[in-house]
Amino acid sequence: MTGILDLPEEILINIFGLLPPSDLKTVMLVSKQWTLMGETLTLWTWATTVTLKYKDDLQKLKFKRLKNQLKKIKVTNWFESSSSILKQSTAVRPEELFKALLPITTLTSIEGLTDDSSNDLGSISFTDFTDHPDLSVIDPELFASVLSRLNYLSFNTINPSPSQYEALLSSISQKDSHVKKLVFGFHRIFAPPDVFAAAVSNVEDCDLGTCCVPSQDMQALCVAVAENQGQMKILNVFRAFLGSIDPAILATAISMLESARIYQGSDLLSKEQIAAILRKAGGDGSKLKKLDIIMREEQKEELDQELLRLAGQKIGSVKWTTVKVNLNLTQYLLRISVRA
Repeated sequence: MTGILDLPEEILINIFGLLPPSDLKTVMLVSKQWTLMGETLTLWTWATTVTLKYKDDLQKLKFKRLKNQLKKIKVTNWFESSSSILKQSTAVRPEELFKALLPITTLTSIEGLTDDSSNDLGSISFTDFTDHPDLSVIDPELFASVLSRLNYLSFNTINPSPSQYEALLSSISQKDSHVKKLVFGFHRIFAPPDVFAAAVSNVEDCDLGTCCVPSQDMQALCVAVAENQGQMKILNVFRAFLGSIDPAILATAISMLESARIYQGSDLLSKEQIAAILRKAGGDGSKLKKLDIIMREEQKEELDQELLRLAGQKIGSVKWTTVKVNLNLTQYLLRISVRA
Protein backbone atom coordinates (compact mmCIF):
# COMPACT_ATOMS: atom_id res chain seq x y z
CA MET A 1 0.00 0.00 0.00
CA THR A 2 1.37 3.40 -1.02
CA GLY A 3 1.46 6.06 1.71
CA ILE A 4 2.13 9.77 1.66
CA LEU A 5 5.81 9.15 2.39
CA ASP A 6 6.07 7.23 -0.88
CA LEU A 7 4.90 10.13 -3.03
CA PRO A 8 7.44 11.82 -5.33
CA GLU A 9 9.02 15.00 -3.95
CA GLU A 10 7.43 17.23 -6.59
CA ILE A 11 3.97 15.98 -5.56
CA LEU A 12 4.71 16.55 -1.87
CA ILE A 13 5.98 20.06 -2.59
CA ASN A 14 2.77 20.83 -4.49
CA ILE A 15 0.78 19.58 -1.47
CA PHE A 16 2.90 21.69 0.89
CA GLY A 17 2.09 24.68 -1.27
CA LEU A 18 -1.59 24.28 -0.45
CA LEU A 19 -0.99 24.53 3.30
CA PRO A 20 -1.38 27.71 5.37
CA PRO A 21 1.91 29.07 6.81
CA SER A 22 1.41 27.60 10.30
CA ASP A 23 0.80 24.09 8.89
CA LEU A 24 3.74 24.37 6.51
CA LYS A 25 6.03 25.10 9.47
CA THR A 26 4.57 22.10 11.29
CA VAL A 27 5.08 19.54 8.50
CA MET A 28 8.72 20.61 8.25
CA LEU A 29 9.20 19.08 11.71
CA VAL A 30 8.17 15.59 10.53
CA SER A 31 11.53 14.55 9.08
CA LYS A 32 14.80 15.86 7.65
CA GLN A 33 13.53 15.09 4.16
CA TRP A 34 10.38 17.14 4.71
CA THR A 35 12.45 19.92 6.23
CA LEU A 36 14.55 20.12 3.06
CA MET A 37 11.47 20.03 0.84
CA GLY A 38 9.78 22.66 3.00
CA GLU A 39 12.68 25.02 2.33
CA THR A 40 11.74 25.20 -1.36
CA LEU A 41 11.71 28.91 -2.18
CA THR A 42 8.43 28.81 -4.11
CA LEU A 43 6.64 27.82 -0.88
CA TRP A 44 7.72 31.02 0.87
CA THR A 45 6.93 33.82 -1.58
CA TRP A 46 4.58 35.29 1.05
CA ALA A 47 7.36 35.54 3.65
CA THR A 48 8.65 39.05 2.91
CA THR A 49 8.52 40.42 6.49
CA VAL A 50 10.25 39.16 9.64
CA THR A 51 9.51 40.39 13.15
CA LEU A 52 12.34 40.23 15.69
CA LYS A 53 11.19 40.26 19.31
CA TYR A 54 14.31 38.79 20.90
CA LYS A 55 17.97 38.51 19.93
CA ASP A 56 17.53 34.75 19.36
CA ASP A 57 15.12 35.65 16.54
CA LEU A 58 18.16 36.71 14.52
CA GLN A 59 18.49 33.01 13.68
CA LYS A 60 15.46 33.42 11.41
CA LEU A 61 17.59 35.53 9.08
CA LYS A 62 19.79 32.49 8.34
CA PHE A 63 16.93 30.59 6.73
CA LYS A 64 17.76 29.97 3.08
CA ARG A 65 14.15 30.60 2.10
CA LEU A 66 14.35 34.23 3.24
CA LYS A 67 17.61 35.35 1.71
CA ASN A 68 16.20 36.03 -1.76
CA GLN A 69 12.84 37.58 -0.88
CA LEU A 70 12.97 39.24 2.55
CA LYS A 71 11.98 42.90 2.19
CA LYS A 72 11.09 44.22 5.63
CA ILE A 73 12.43 43.80 9.17
CA LYS A 74 10.40 44.84 12.19
CA VAL A 75 12.26 45.05 15.51
CA THR A 76 10.05 45.31 18.60
CA ASN A 77 12.76 45.05 21.25
CA TRP A 78 15.81 47.19 20.47
CA PHE A 79 18.74 47.11 22.88
CA GLU A 80 18.87 50.14 25.19
CA SER A 81 21.76 50.79 27.54
CA SER A 82 19.35 52.34 30.07
CA SER A 83 17.23 49.16 30.29
CA SER A 84 17.51 46.53 33.00
CA ILE A 85 20.15 43.82 32.64
CA LEU A 86 17.40 41.24 32.15
CA LYS A 87 15.86 43.16 29.26
CA GLN A 88 19.26 43.86 27.72
CA SER A 89 20.00 40.12 27.71
CA THR A 90 17.11 39.42 25.30
CA ALA A 91 17.10 42.63 23.27
CA VAL A 92 18.20 42.95 19.63
CA ARG A 93 21.56 44.72 19.39
CA PRO A 94 21.88 46.91 16.28
CA GLU A 95 25.40 45.73 15.43
CA GLU A 96 24.33 42.06 15.59
CA LEU A 97 21.29 42.78 13.43
CA PHE A 98 23.34 44.58 10.75
CA LYS A 99 25.82 41.68 10.58
CA ALA A 100 22.92 39.25 10.12
CA LEU A 101 21.40 41.46 7.40
CA LEU A 102 24.58 41.82 5.36
CA PRO A 103 23.96 38.73 3.14
CA ILE A 104 20.33 39.74 2.47
CA THR A 105 20.31 41.94 -0.61
CA THR A 106 16.52 42.14 -1.10
CA LEU A 107 15.84 44.17 2.06
CA THR A 108 14.01 47.49 1.50
CA SER A 109 12.89 48.59 4.98
CA ILE A 110 13.80 48.35 8.67
CA GLU A 111 10.77 49.54 10.58
CA GLY A 112 11.63 52.35 12.97
CA LEU A 113 14.66 53.39 10.92
CA THR A 114 13.33 53.86 7.43
CA ASP A 115 9.55 54.36 7.54
CA ASP A 116 8.46 57.74 6.21
CA SER A 117 6.30 58.48 9.26
CA SER A 118 7.48 61.98 10.12
CA ASN A 119 5.11 64.93 10.17
CA ASP A 120 5.94 67.16 7.24
CA LEU A 121 5.50 70.92 7.22
CA GLY A 122 6.78 72.18 3.91
CA SER A 123 10.28 70.76 3.75
CA ILE A 124 10.71 70.50 7.53
CA SER A 125 10.45 67.03 9.05
CA PHE A 126 9.61 66.77 12.73
CA THR A 127 10.57 63.38 14.13
CA ASP A 128 10.48 61.78 17.57
CA PHE A 129 14.15 61.10 18.32
CA THR A 130 13.47 58.98 21.42
CA ASP A 131 12.17 55.85 19.68
CA HIS A 132 15.22 55.04 17.61
CA PRO A 133 18.10 52.71 18.51
CA ASP A 134 21.68 53.85 18.94
CA LEU A 135 23.51 52.84 15.75
CA SER A 136 26.77 54.64 16.53
CA VAL A 137 28.58 51.42 17.53
CA ILE A 138 28.19 49.88 14.06
CA ASP A 139 31.24 49.78 11.80
CA PRO A 140 30.87 52.54 9.17
CA GLU A 141 31.27 50.21 6.17
CA LEU A 142 28.76 47.70 7.56
CA PHE A 143 26.41 50.59 8.41
CA ALA A 144 26.63 51.93 4.85
CA SER A 145 26.37 48.54 3.13
CA VAL A 146 23.08 47.64 4.83
CA LEU A 147 21.36 51.04 4.81
CA SER A 148 22.14 51.84 1.17
CA ARG A 149 19.94 48.86 0.22
CA LEU A 150 16.85 50.47 1.72
CA ASN A 151 14.33 52.62 -0.15
CA TYR A 152 13.97 55.48 2.34
CA LEU A 153 16.42 57.02 4.80
CA SER A 154 16.14 59.86 7.29
CA PHE A 155 19.29 61.13 8.96
CA ASN A 156 17.18 62.15 11.93
CA THR A 157 16.29 58.54 12.66
CA ILE A 158 19.61 56.85 11.89
CA ASN A 159 21.65 59.71 13.44
CA PRO A 160 25.04 58.63 12.05
CA SER A 161 28.47 59.48 13.39
CA PRO A 162 30.68 61.55 11.04
CA SER A 163 32.51 58.46 9.77
CA GLN A 164 29.23 56.56 9.27
CA TYR A 165 27.77 59.61 7.51
CA GLU A 166 30.53 59.85 4.91
CA ALA A 167 30.58 56.07 4.35
CA LEU A 168 26.81 56.04 3.83
CA LEU A 169 26.82 58.96 1.37
CA SER A 170 29.66 57.32 -0.54
CA SER A 171 27.61 54.12 -0.76
CA ILE A 172 24.43 55.96 -1.84
CA SER A 173 26.37 57.60 -4.67
CA GLN A 174 27.04 54.19 -6.26
CA LYS A 175 24.89 52.78 -9.06
CA ASP A 176 23.85 49.75 -6.98
CA SER A 177 22.33 51.89 -4.20
CA HIS A 178 18.59 51.29 -3.68
CA VAL A 179 17.87 54.52 -1.78
CA LYS A 180 15.04 56.41 -3.49
CA LYS A 181 14.25 59.07 -0.87
CA LEU A 182 16.69 60.84 1.42
CA VAL A 183 15.70 63.21 4.25
CA PHE A 184 18.36 65.27 6.01
CA GLY A 185 16.12 66.94 8.60
CA PHE A 186 18.09 68.69 11.33
CA HIS A 187 21.28 66.71 10.80
CA ARG A 188 24.59 68.38 9.94
CA ILE A 189 26.57 67.45 6.84
CA PHE A 190 29.78 65.52 7.52
CA ALA A 191 31.09 64.88 4.01
CA PRO A 192 33.06 66.68 1.30
CA PRO A 193 30.97 68.59 -1.29
CA ASP A 194 31.67 66.10 -4.08
CA VAL A 195 30.55 63.14 -1.95
CA PHE A 196 27.43 65.02 -0.82
CA ALA A 197 26.55 65.99 -4.40
CA ALA A 198 27.14 62.50 -5.84
CA ALA A 199 24.88 60.90 -3.21
CA VAL A 200 22.06 63.44 -3.26
CA SER A 201 21.89 63.60 -7.06
CA ASN A 202 21.68 59.79 -7.15
CA VAL A 203 18.34 59.59 -5.28
CA GLU A 204 14.97 60.40 -6.84
CA ASP A 205 13.63 62.46 -3.94
CA CYS A 206 15.67 64.56 -1.48
CA ASP A 207 14.40 66.75 1.35
CA LEU A 208 17.20 68.86 2.80
CA GLY A 209 14.91 69.90 5.66
CA THR A 210 16.32 72.47 8.06
CA CYS A 211 19.86 71.26 7.47
CA CYS A 212 22.08 74.30 6.88
CA VAL A 213 23.72 73.26 3.60
CA PRO A 214 26.88 75.30 2.84
CA SER A 215 27.15 77.09 -0.50
CA GLN A 216 29.99 74.86 -1.73
CA ASP A 217 27.85 71.76 -1.19
CA MET A 218 24.88 73.28 -3.02
CA GLN A 219 27.17 74.43 -5.83
CA ALA A 220 28.47 70.88 -6.28
CA LEU A 221 24.91 69.49 -6.18
CA CYS A 222 23.59 71.97 -8.75
CA VAL A 223 26.45 71.17 -11.12
CA ALA A 224 25.80 67.41 -10.76
CA VAL A 225 22.07 67.79 -11.41
CA ALA A 226 22.60 70.28 -14.25
CA GLU A 227 24.94 67.80 -15.94
CA ASN A 228 22.33 65.07 -15.48
CA GLN A 229 24.74 62.91 -13.46
CA GLY A 230 22.10 61.22 -11.31
CA GLN A 231 18.40 60.42 -11.16
CA MET A 232 16.99 63.20 -8.98
CA LYS A 233 13.39 64.23 -9.66
CA ILE A 234 12.30 66.01 -6.45
CA LEU A 235 14.22 68.49 -4.28
CA ASN A 236 13.04 70.41 -1.21
CA VAL A 237 15.33 73.15 0.06
CA PHE A 238 14.78 75.06 3.30
CA ARG A 239 18.03 76.50 4.69
CA ALA A 240 20.53 75.85 1.93
CA PHE A 241 22.84 78.65 0.79
CA LEU A 242 22.00 79.30 -2.84
CA GLY A 243 22.73 83.03 -3.19
CA SER A 244 26.29 82.65 -4.52
CA ILE A 245 25.49 80.03 -7.18
CA ASP A 246 25.69 81.17 -10.80
CA PRO A 247 22.12 81.86 -12.02
CA ALA A 248 22.55 79.74 -15.16
CA ILE A 249 23.80 76.70 -13.22
CA LEU A 250 21.07 77.00 -10.57
CA ALA A 251 18.34 77.46 -13.19
CA THR A 252 19.55 74.54 -15.32
CA ALA A 253 19.66 72.24 -12.28
CA ILE A 254 16.10 73.15 -11.24
CA SER A 255 14.80 72.72 -14.78
CA MET A 256 16.15 69.14 -14.79
CA LEU A 257 13.85 68.24 -11.88
CA GLU A 258 10.16 67.37 -11.92
CA SER A 259 9.47 69.16 -8.63
CA ALA A 260 11.44 71.81 -6.73
CA ARG A 261 10.57 73.68 -3.54
CA ILE A 262 12.79 76.54 -2.38
CA TYR A 263 12.15 78.14 1.00
CA GLN A 264 14.57 81.03 1.36
CA GLY A 265 16.14 81.71 4.71
CA SER A 266 18.61 84.51 5.33
CA ASP A 267 20.40 83.77 2.04
CA LEU A 268 17.93 85.18 -0.48
CA LEU A 269 17.91 84.39 -4.16
CA SER A 270 18.96 87.33 -6.33
CA LYS A 271 16.70 88.92 -8.92
CA GLU A 272 18.94 87.41 -11.60
CA GLN A 273 18.68 83.91 -10.13
CA ILE A 274 14.86 84.03 -9.95
CA ALA A 275 14.67 85.36 -13.50
CA ALA A 276 16.99 82.60 -14.74
CA ILE A 277 14.89 79.94 -12.97
CA LEU A 278 11.66 81.22 -14.53
CA ARG A 279 13.28 81.53 -17.96
CA LYS A 280 14.50 77.92 -17.82
CA ALA A 281 11.19 76.69 -16.37
CA GLY A 282 9.41 78.15 -19.37
CA GLY A 283 11.90 76.69 -21.86
CA ASP A 284 11.41 73.68 -24.11
CA GLY A 285 13.98 71.54 -22.28
CA SER A 286 12.42 71.94 -18.83
CA LYS A 287 11.16 68.82 -17.03
CA LEU A 288 9.44 70.80 -14.27
CA LYS A 289 5.90 69.89 -13.32
CA LYS A 290 5.89 71.83 -10.06
CA LEU A 291 7.93 74.79 -8.81
CA ASP A 292 7.48 76.42 -5.40
CA ILE A 293 9.49 79.47 -4.36
CA ILE A 294 8.72 81.20 -1.08
CA MET A 295 9.89 84.81 -1.41
CA ARG A 296 9.91 88.13 0.36
CA GLU A 297 7.62 91.00 -0.63
CA GLU A 298 10.39 92.96 -2.33
CA GLN A 299 11.26 89.91 -4.46
CA LYS A 300 7.64 89.51 -5.48
CA GLU A 301 7.40 93.16 -6.51
CA GLU A 302 10.51 93.08 -8.74
CA LEU A 303 9.54 89.79 -10.43
CA ASP A 304 9.59 89.80 -14.24
CA GLN A 305 5.91 89.25 -15.00
CA GLU A 306 6.51 88.20 -18.62
CA LEU A 307 8.89 85.43 -17.53
CA LEU A 308 6.38 84.37 -14.90
CA ARG A 309 3.62 84.24 -17.50
CA LEU A 310 5.70 82.14 -19.88
CA ALA A 311 6.74 79.71 -17.14
CA GLY A 312 3.12 79.33 -16.05
CA GLN A 313 2.05 78.83 -19.65
CA LYS A 314 4.69 76.12 -20.14
CA ILE A 315 4.00 74.19 -16.91
CA GLY A 316 0.29 74.78 -16.35
CA SER A 317 -0.83 77.40 -13.82
CA VAL A 318 0.48 80.12 -11.50
CA LYS A 319 -0.78 80.62 -7.94
CA TRP A 320 0.26 82.95 -5.13
CA THR A 321 -0.34 82.09 -1.46
CA THR A 322 0.40 84.34 1.52
CA VAL A 323 2.57 82.68 4.17
CA LYS A 324 2.53 84.23 7.65
CA VAL A 325 5.95 83.40 9.13
CA ASN A 326 5.45 85.45 12.31
CA LEU A 327 3.77 88.69 13.45
CA ASN A 328 6.38 90.81 11.71
CA LEU A 329 7.10 88.81 8.58
CA THR A 330 4.81 87.83 5.73
CA GLN A 331 6.14 85.87 2.77
CA TYR A 332 4.60 84.74 -0.47
CA LEU A 333 4.51 81.26 -1.94
CA LEU A 334 4.77 81.24 -5.72
CA ARG A 335 3.53 77.90 -7.08
CA ILE A 336 3.76 77.04 -10.76
CA SER A 337 2.34 73.59 -11.36
CA VAL A 338 0.64 71.27 -13.80
CA ARG A 339 -3.11 71.81 -13.74
CA ALA A 340 -4.99 69.12 -11.80
